[in-house]
Amino acid sequence: MKRIERKTNKRGLIGIVLFFVALFLILIMAFIMAIVVGVGGWVSELVTPLMTGIGTAGNTNISEAAEATFTPLNTTVQALPWVLGFTFVVALLFSIGFGASYTFRPSPMLMGVYFMLIILLIFGAIVMNNMYEDLYNSNDEIGVALQEQTLTSYMILYSPFILTLIAFITGIYMFTRPSDAGGGFGI
Repeated sequence: MKRIERKTNKRGLIGIVLFFVALFLILIMAFIMAIVVGVGGWVSELVTPLMTGIGTAGNTNISEAAEATFTPLNTTVQALPWVLGFTFVVALLFSIGFGASYTFRPSPMLMGVYFMLIILLIFGAIVMNNMYEDLYNSNDEIGVALQEQTLTSYMILYSPFILTLIAFITGIYMFTRPSDAGGGFGI
């Protein structure tokens, strides 16, 4: 009796799941880093004037040493919100590139799974959006620090729409390109 072997192709499903995991991890990391950068900026604004105003102790001018160390550090920390926003945008663009560079064409039967993962991504982005919005609208130091991060805050607050748009663009590309479009220009 001949045994029938079923050919299972898991490359399409794994690539799709990795794409959605990458999108959600980018959002989570942006959320965490926005809070870290906001708190770091607040602490830096608080510590730098204190350290530069110490004066002298014995023969050492501590204010001069603090001016040489804490002032450049404060300048760097105050620039981190724009670096974080730029990194978030670049990471989202690379996620589109990840989906576009995926050379294996997934089966059209996986389109339903793809749409279910889009819905899960939307729900996850809404949860992250609501948590961020609660912190953003608070009147404490963290809320003020998050409000100063215009690009990152915009991207996180509108993340359900942005991530859905990225997922649909990548899905259209993944499911509609010909299977031999492996980047070889027909060679």
